[in-house]
Amino acid sequence: MTTSWADSVSAAENATPAPSKGTYVPPHLRNRPPPSSEPTKPATASYSNPGATGYERAHYGAPGGGSRWNGPRNESRFGYGGGGGGGWNARTGGWDRAGQRESNPFGDDVDQPFDEQESSSINFDAYEDIPVETSGDHVPPPVNTFAEIDLGEAVNSNIRRCKYVKPTPVQRHAIPIVLSGRDLMACAQTGSGKTAAFCFPIISGIMRGQFLRPPRPRMALPLALILSPTRELSCQIHEEARKFSYQTGVRVVVAYGGAPIGQQLRELERGVDILVATPGRLVDLLERARVSLENDQVPGFR
Repeated sequence: MTTSWADSVSAAENATPAPSKGTYVPPHLRNRPPPSSEPTKPATASYSNPGATGYERAHYGAPGGGSRWNGPRNESRFGYGGGGGGGWNARTGGWDRAGQRESNPFGDDVDQPFDEQESSSINFDAYEDIPVETSGDHVPPPVNTFAEIDLGEAVNSNIRRCKYVKPTPVQRHAIPIVLSGRDLMACAQTGSGKTAAFCFPIISGIMRGQFLRPPRPRMALPLALILSPTRELSCQIHEEARKFSYQTGVRVVVAYGGAPIGQQLRELERGVDILVATPGRLVDLLERARVSLENDQVPGFR
């Protein structure tokens, strides 16, 4: 039986439509409730709304993981009372390190009892026969033990950690003179303890003194200056001074030439009480207005 074209069209219109193929849904979206009928705009990131894509992005200076473009910036990363480097605590008399733990310059034996520590290789009894000449009017008498010198408990603890049994001749004569506030020029051989002879009274004087610190975040105002002719000697003095000032709140910083100045500037901005420097780098810092000696109230010289 033949059918006409009109019959074919009518049959197609009356036929049951075939089931349509469903829209593909990704596996991670199949268990979610159906979205509302209102169309949503695709999320786009911009400088004013950088978190619109769902990714949390943390940048420099943005609190709470926010954007670095639309958040208050913390400009005082370092300096006196700054965010990153702590500041001077006038109440406790030391530098607040803002959660930073002070590194131990003694190694692992800082808490080892003194009587269990290895004996030092220095024969202190051999120093007794070394002659010492002093000049000046009313020179303070020398001391025989560290117990006779009132340096403070923190400094005395570091003396025991350094395994110093008794003061050397230059220490016996120099420490009382410096503590009395008098000028001193000393000459002694290498290894005779000159560094400790002037570091002990400087650290003790800073701990006892009440020094005003003007708020100058980018200009360091050291209380004491130790001038050294060479880089190697400056680093040696710095390491020894760090041991003597451990857990005292006194901060020691070294600055020398022949090395990038950026890291040294950051250390100065964190605060400095005792500056160990070579002449060339010190002049450079003074010309840059990054160091001022107007607050140098406890001078020390090498």
